[in-house]
Amino acid sequence: MSKTAAVCALAFALVAASARAGTVYVPLPGLTQAGSASYEAEVTVSNSAATPASVSQYLVAADTDGTQRPGPATPLQVLGNLTAVVKPGGGFRGLLELSGSPNVRYGARLAGKGQAGALGVGLPVVTSENLVAAGGSLTLQGLTSTTTRSTHLMLANVSKYAAQCTFSLVRLDGTALGAATTVTLKPLSAVYRENALAGDAAGLTDARAAVSCTREFFAYALLTDSATGEVAVVEPSGSGESALTVPGAEPECPVNATCFKATGVVHRPTALAPVGRLAFAAPAGAFTRLRLTLDVTVGAWYPQDPDGKHLVYWFVINRNQDMPGMLYFRGPDAYTALARHGIGIKHEAKIKIVKPFQAIPGRTYRIVNDYDMGKGKYTVTITDVASGELKQTLDGTPNTAKVTLKSGDRFLIDMGFPEGAVPDEVPSFGWSYSDVVVEAYK
Repeated sequence: MSKTAAVCALAFALVAASARAGTVYVPLPGLTQAGSASYEAEVTVSNSAATPASVSQYLVAADTDGTQRPGPATPLQVLGNLTAVVKPGGGFRGLLELSGSPNVRYGARLAGKGQAGALGVGLPVVTSENLVAAGGSLTLQGLTSTTTRSTHLMLANVSKYAAQCTFSLVRLDGTALGAATTVTLKPLSAVYRENALAGDAAGLTDARAAVSCTREFFAYALLTDSATGEVAVVEPSGSGESALTVPGAEPECPVNATCFKATGVVHRPTALAPVGRLAFAAPAGAFTRLRLTLDVTVGAWYPQDPDGKHLVYWFVINRNQDMPGMLYFRGPDAYTALARHGIGIKHEAKIKIVKPFQAIPGRTYRIVNDYDMGKGKYTVTITDVASGELKQTLDGTPNTAKVTLKSGDRFLIDMGFPEGAVPDEVPSFGWSYSDVVVEAYK
């Protein structure tokens, strides 16, 4: 590699590494008392790495614009393999923003301080994984309102723009509890609606709330009992759109995706046909997520260079420049899995991810290449099909928020390299590739 190429590769590696640092939000309800029980919000920050991790903290009071910051964030350093406990302050209501190392894990709770609430209750931590996209909706179930029990709603707008959020309350029998309520949330802010079910004289049990917002958001409910001091948190309900399936069921294409499938064995490399290619006509439009799934049965390592790159797949749009993912396995002396990706950049500038992985000849692995540009997350998972064990995960960050496809574009998937064409790229004779699925999400 030339000096210029080495510097370029290092620069891209540093960009990729820094991009993985993430931000989370904890919507704090400001509850300090329920009946005779006292509570205090606590956030745990755990560092899973051996080296110290830096985290920035910033408090955004309820119903204030979180993008306007009169002061700096507060730094926090967490030593290797240790956990720090953050206490935002008694009665603080709003968002706690935490940003820092990808090695950090966050938890939150209302810690009980009085006898009745000794155990406390967990609070949600909002990440790119559980936030709801703009225009989406969530449901909160099991809400209640009696002479001693109250339901409070916490709405969090995690976008950097103002949002309109609407929530509708429904009784167990399906009848509406008043008219839908629309609330304007400032950029990056939270709103707390205390005793949201008040006014129903007969009392309510198992009511539900449907919440939607015009920007990325999250919501949860807090239940309190003044008689016992108990507090409970209601997080969003599970969705029936889950892509999980029962044993033996054929996975369906999600309603918000366009899917392409090639079932059974699609390629077995030979000396006459070392490379297999699948081509699917891509749908036109803007897409925020491209997902490739395939099974590969590992054969013998190429004897002339067992540690060379054995291609599992090359997944591109039309040509190499737009690559949602590429994966190689290396053999016995290296035993690694190597992924590359990048949209609109040349191959030498593609972002590279390398993890240890021992692919065992004769074993079949299910590979999922999930290029989720909308959530800013790229993952490649490698699972042993026979045991169901997740063997390795490679993760990174897409370099774009979406791709725009036009009529005539194609998804191309190549499997296997030709022999002797490029140094360090070797054929995978005796391997088998099967059950390829491509999903494109708007």
